[in-house]
Amino acid sequence: MTIFDDPKGYVRWYHEHHTIYENERRAVEELRLQNCLDIGSGPSIFHEVIQGDTVSLDISEFMLQSVEGDRVQGDAHYLPFRDNAFPCVFSSVTICFIERLDEFMAEARRVSRNRFVGCIVRADSSWGEFYSNLGKRGHKYYSKARFISGRDFLNLVGKYFKVRRTVSVLRYGPTDKEVPELPTDDGEGAFMCVEGIKE
Repeated sequence: MTIFDDPKGYVRWYHEHHTIYENERRAVEELRLQNCLDIGSGPSIFHEVIQGDTVSLDISEFMLQSVEGDRVQGDAHYLPFRDNAFPCVFSSVTICFIERLDEFMAEARRVSRNRFVGCIVRADSSWGEFYSNLGKRGHKYYSKARFISGRDFLNLVGKYFKVRRTVSVLRYGPTDKEVPELPTDDGEGAFMCVEGIKE
């Protein structure tokens, strides 16, 4: 069993941290996603706010077993789809587990017809530092993660798409009380989504 083969454990975290989930969900919803390929979909956490058709891609067949609708097992570095196959490509947090980011982004651009939306936990945030420290102590998930800063993520997306918008939440820290938040465009929240347009 790999770290990505536990959909129930993955979903359980969001149930236990429902306020965090609602904050992140609002950030994704703000970008009005429609007809997307979800790369690294896991158990399709944010599909309730993606309109139209959604295709889930994950490297773990166990994760995909809990997903409804169209699903494909595959590697994010080598997407098994034709050029311009999807109006929208979406990926949440998966980027933190991608080894070769430029290969991933080139593939995302190749299969996207119009848009890319990617969300990360910023390395330069209290949450990023918290998860990184958990990783150093051998945490099941975060020991495999490679967090990047908000600026580095913007630069990465900007190499392949024209950046149109940044939305973020989680302006409080991991030791603070979880409180409901509305997404902002300042990019200061720990959970940061960047929208890029294919030119």
